[in-house]
Amino acid sequence: MLVYSTREAILKTFRRLLKRTPFYGAYKAAGHYPDYWYWILRGRPERSPHLLKQKVVREYGARYSLKTLVETGTYYGEMVAAQKRRFEHIYSIEFAPELAERAKKKFAGEPHIKIFCGDSRAILPEVLAQLNVPALFWLDGGYFMWSGKESDQQRLSVELDMILSHQFPHIVLLDDARGLTGLNGIPSVGEIKSQIEGKFPKRQVIVKFDILRVTPRN
Repeated sequence: MLVYSTREAILKTFRRLLKRTPFYGAYKAAGHYPDYWYWILRGRPERSPHLLKQKVVREYGARYSLKTLVETGTYYGEMVAAQKRRFEHIYSIEFAPELAERAKKKFAGEPHIKIFCGDSRAILPEVLAQLNVPALFWLDGGYFMWSGKESDQQRLSVELDMILSHQFPHIVLLDDARGLTGLNGIPSVGEIKSQIEGKFPKRQVIVKFDILRVTPRN
């Protein structure tokens, strides 16, 4: 037990130091493959691996012939890096200044990629104004990490309303749907589904592999 604890402490220290370097993104990306196969071996539990999320984004982009990807929650730019050759335009919004700056440097040589820094509720209108075709929205902005701030808990509903009220029929994928618990002011999956399908009857909501998907109703 002591050996295991020491090993974990060393690994955490290593990761903390690596985060300060330009190589952390590559380190995380390299871990996606073993994480995916471990997920398969465990019988595909609720929390899905990032490699599967990349596949879903790629598939929905192809299914609906979408050339533009909009992301909330850039983090270390893993999704942007995975999709940068599959979309003609990519807009990614990151709240943390240090992560946004890191992503801007990482994708500085990619003119079709734009990184924004700030609250996604404030940035989304600017991004939506630049869209003249339907886009794929990947919402990965940590919507369920707060337990006491009502304004943060309402952020998802505000953003969904902005996207779905826009003039184009955008497709929306929401990561970590398991966070829709219905507790502490956080909406449940059923509430989000009722809210969207009630206000936008031409849309349907399904959840699969921990991803909530908003698409045109068949």
